[in-house]
Order: sequence, then C-alpha cells, then structure tokens
Amino acid sequence: MAVFNGKKIKKIFKRALTESSPFEQLNDHAQKVNSTVEALVKEIRAYSEGEEINGEKVSSLEYEADKLKQKIRQELPRSDLFMPVARSDVLSLLWHQDEIADNSQDVAELLPLLKLKSDLPAGYKTTLTDLADILEEAVGDYETLVKESGEIIMGRKSSSDDLHRAWDIVKRINNFEHEADKSTRKGIKVVYNDDSLREIEKYHLIQIALKINNTLDHIENAGNFIRIMTHR
Repeated sequence: MAVFNGKKIKKIFKRALTESSPFEQLNDHAQKVNSTVEALVKEIRAYSEGEEINGEKVSSLEYEADKLKQKIRQELPRSDLFMPVARSDVLSLLWHQDEIADNSQDVAELLPLLKLKSDLPAGYKTTLTDLADILEEAVGDYETLVKESGEIIMGRKSSSDDLHRAWDIVKRINNFEHEADKSTRKGIKVVYNDDSLREIEKYHLIQIALKINNTLDHIENAGNFIRIMTHR
C-alpha cells in the first residue's frame, strides 16, 4: 500500500488547486476575442465610409484566439474532481467564445468581397454604424462578465450582490442583441427598397448585416451560458 508523506500530500493539493483555475485562461481567451471584435468594429466603420479594407487584422487576431483555444483544450484537466465546474461546461463556454471570433472573421472577409457600383444607402449606413456601436459595447460587457463570473465560480466572490451584478451584465448583453435585431431588420428593409442596387449587391449587403447580427447572437449565447454556470 502506498504511503503519502506530508510533502507529497502538499504537492498533490498544490497541483489540484493550480489545475482548478481554468477561468484565468478563459479570461485571456475572452480578451483575445474582444480584440478580434474591436478590430472588426473598425472595419465595419471604415466600410460604411467607403474606405478600402481587407480583413487581415481581424483574421490575424482570430488566429491568435484560436491558438489559445487549442492550448486551453490541451491543458484542461481530464477530471472534474478538483474543478469548480464540469470540464464539459468549460469546453462549451470556450466554444461559444470562439464562435464570436470566428464570426467576426467571417464578417471581415465578407465585407470587401463585392465592390458596389454606388454609395451605400444612407439608411443602411445607419444600420452599420448602430451595429458597430452595439458590437463594441456588447463584447466589452462580455469580457467583464467572464472576469466577474470567474471570480464567483472560483469562490473569490460569493455575495448575492456579486452574482446579481454578473446577471445584470447578461441582461444588458441580451438587450444589445435585441437592439441589433431591430437595427438589422431596418437595414434589410432599406436594401430591399433601394432600386439603385443590383440584386447581387442587395444580397451582399443583407448577408453582411445578418452576419454581424449573428456575431452578436454568439455573444448573447455565451453570456447566457455563463448565467447557467453561475446559477448552479
């Protein structure tokens, strides 16, 4: 029968405590995702003003986020024993976060694919500006949410006020997504009713608006998943 002395026991528990803190890495990944979305916001604003863009900055940042995602997956403990939440929950949240960056890259690559023969309709430009502003605020709130919820799940914050502050952030993100839905519908209506646009241009602009809105959907989904994790 194996005999454990005091030093071995300390070593085991030190390793267990180290391995039970996945939220530091999730927070790092959320910061990478935030940087990717912020770069996309700049691209959207530039596109709405008719400036040339190529999406390379967004793609580069998405790649950095993807590499960190792979690193987290590889280093995550195989057992739930010493983790504050299930390993499957951490992986699910990581997937949700990564989808935000993936969709940001999709939008950035979609924007310059088609050269319009005329300027963007004024109403559609308003939609792009609104969506860029909403994206920026929502992803900033999301990064704060990851940090705050990590403190709660790790037991560093435990009051009901802390928990409700985190849930309030989730509510704000949900409201942002709702506002994005309304703005997207307005922009699509403008495009449909603009006779100066070619059919292919209408399709392109509608896909851009929908894809930006889809990025916000993933921010909302990630936030709602965090709410479930902190509610258990």
